[in-house]
Amino acid sequence: MKKIGWFLLIILVLLCGCSGGGGQETSVSANTGFVPATPGNYDSADTAIVISKNTEEQTITFQNAEFGKRYTLHYDGATTYADKYGQPMSLQQIEEGQLVYVTFMKEWKRCNSIAVSGDAFLYREVDDFLLSDNASKMMLDGEEYSLDRNLVVLTPEGEGELMDVNAVDVLQIVGRDHVIYSICVSRGHGYLRLVNDSFFVGGWIEISPTQIYPIEEDMLLAVPEGSYPVTVSGRGCSGTETVQIVRGQEYEMDVSRWQSEAQYGELIFTVTPDTARVYIDGEVIDVSESQELEYGIHQMIVVASGYQTITKYIRVGSEMANLDIVMEPEEEESVSANETASSNTASSNSASQNTVSENSGGTVTVTVPGENGQGTGTTISPAGANTSSGGGSASGNTAAGTSGTVSGNGSSQVISPSSGYRVYIEAPVGAEVYVDGSYVGIAPISFPKGEGSYVITLRQDGYQTRSYTITPDSGNRDVNYSFSALTAIP
Repeated sequence: MKKIGWFLLIILVLLCGCSGGGGQETSVSANTGFVPATPGNYDSADTAIVISKNTEEQTITFQNAEFGKRYTLHYDGATTYADKYGQPMSLQQIEEGQLVYVTFMKEWKRCNSIAVSGDAFLYREVDDFLLSDNASKMMLDGEEYSLDRNLVVLTPEGEGELMDVNAVDVLQIVGRDHVIYSICVSRGHGYLRLVNDSFFVGGWIEISPTQIYPIEEDMLLAVPEGSYPVTVSGRGCSGTETVQIVRGQEYEMDVSRWQSEAQYGELIFTVTPDTARVYIDGEVIDVSESQELEYGIHQMIVVASGYQTITKYIRVGSEMANLDIVMEPEEEESVSANETASSNTASSNSASQNTVSENSGGTVTVTVPGENGQGTGTTISPAGANTSSGGGSASGNTAAGTSGTVSGNGSSQVISPSSGYRVYIEAPVGAEVYVDGSYVGIAPISFPKGEGSYVITLRQDGYQTRSYTITPDSGNRDVNYSFSALTAIP
């Protein structure tokens, strides 16, 4: 019996030892940290803005669209990408600033999929925009959009702020439901300085049909990057040079070679209605007779009771030309001709070689005598102002001798000399300060405070020039700005 017992025990041990090789078993897998890289493997989702992509580290940084929280995810070969219609696309087609729907593994920070948001809008090549006085809204093509409190601003140099956006920049704008989530500067700006320009001071510089400025001493103008002809005119002389503007760099244009004897052209006006008053360079003219004008750019304002005021620039460039002007009646809900008038047009914007620029120009306020002898400050829409209406404007009932609404370089200020409040630019110390292209001094410096926006340009030898758009509050107080130190030129 003992032998049989031992024999059974040995057989039992052998059977237990062999059971692991052929029998079924149940095991509990441990969490080793490995996440299979397969599509559809995710536990979280979010609507976010793409902030940046790092192809070397294979990461993408996002910002949550609702709360502004940022996070970075890793992508791999199994990560998928789709456009707003669900069609496949590549990682390269996912752009910084886009609003996307992203799925991911939260704990392992692995990106599973990215799809462009189906309810987002994307506007490219935006060069017609206007910020509100408090920089909380933006006008685009006549429509008002709110700026999200966590607005993302991306420039060619990297992430920036709203003040880094210049009125002459070309933007890419993303948002939804009339709320803007991101602004990307797709084409930035450089700077243009006139050299040996004393002869032309008081004349005009035309950079484009939408950028015309009165020439002042020691100007430094922010100009869109690119190549195009620039024309200066004054005292009956003019000249044109094709310039190449590089982002962040300064271009010097010597205009002394165009000084010569003044040339004049004869301009014949035909105006409807015949009761209209026409002002050239602030002086009323008799349109029943031909007018002799110096070659170059001139301001023209046409006013008539019951009609929309016309504010234009005309460029005289031939011995004789005709200019036909037809005024449009005011709309029923419009205010009087001495107040803001939108969509002002002339039936013809060309006179032989002479042209009427559509509501472009620099900062110009002309005092137009009213019927009762009281002056009305009329503002010509300026270069870069990006007015949404597309028409000229009149500040309305501004007494002669006081300042009216002034617009320039994308800004719109109402300067009140009697307010006594000022804008102080405290840093960087030693930098030249330009306000809307006009030199004001060396920082620390100040200038009179008005409502609206200003383009502040900072320049210093040996350093890269920078521009900022500021919108001081409208309160009865001084405001102070200290900007970052300029970057040294390598």
